[in-house]
Amino acid sequence: MPDLRILQPDSDPSRLLQLLEEGPPRRAEGRPWVMANMVASLDGRAEVAGRSGRLGGPLDRTMFQALRAVADAVLVGARTVRAERYRPLRLAPELREMRRGAGLRADPLLAVLSHSLDLPEDTGLLDDPDGLVVLAGADAPAKPMRRLRDAGVTVEQPDTGGPAGAIDHLYREGSAVVLTEGGPSVLADIVGERRLDELCLTLAPHLLGRGLPLLDGLEPDQPAWRLHRCWSAADDLFLGYLRA
Repeated sequence: MPDLRILQPDSDPSRLLQLLEEGPPRRAEGRPWVMANMVASLDGRAEVAGRSGRLGGPLDRTMFQALRAVADAVLVGARTVRAERYRPLRLAPELREMRRGAGLRADPLLAVLSHSLDLPEDTGLLDDPDGLVVLAGADAPAKPMRRLRDAGVTVEQPDTGGPAGAIDHLYREGSAVVLTEGGPSVLADIVGERRLDELCLTLAPHLLGRGLPLLDGLEPDQPAWRLHRCWSAADDLFLGYLRA
């Protein structure tokens, strides 16, 4: 039976992390456990004016922190990094302490999937090169690659391209739990490759009528999923699904 709860919109992220750790362990044999965290409107749209961050309420923002604390690496497409103005990942102090106590690094690794290597510099994204890895294709342009490497950023070119190749590379480098935050085309590729184990979806109380769908480009006739969690906070609904 799914875990049904009513939460406060301002729930403590450390409490949410404890709740997220309940249930079956996140383990997969010979591969990483792959999670996705997304927010969508009631009609399945994933962004407002090009950004998903404008959809989420207090619960979604707190869940972002708690879910990041579960992961070894957070995989994000470059388009989302640019649109959402990503900065180096910094968890709340209590989450960092909990991770250290579990033998993990204080913050998860941020892994950016990019073909052009066109990443924003004015957000401070490159200020923590030890916490960032850029995963590029074999045909990545040389000049921006040199610029990133000169800034101390690790740029890797996995043998297999796309999100699946990035996930495999992160696993080989020690990431047993990989969390993706999209965007919609990255998530569609991961689902289409049957690589997703757990979908964490916040439904925001809005009807948008237009904008990118939650999954952009996914082929039809996908397998069904099993509801694992259903948490509500004010008008937001957090749904957790496991691969059936």
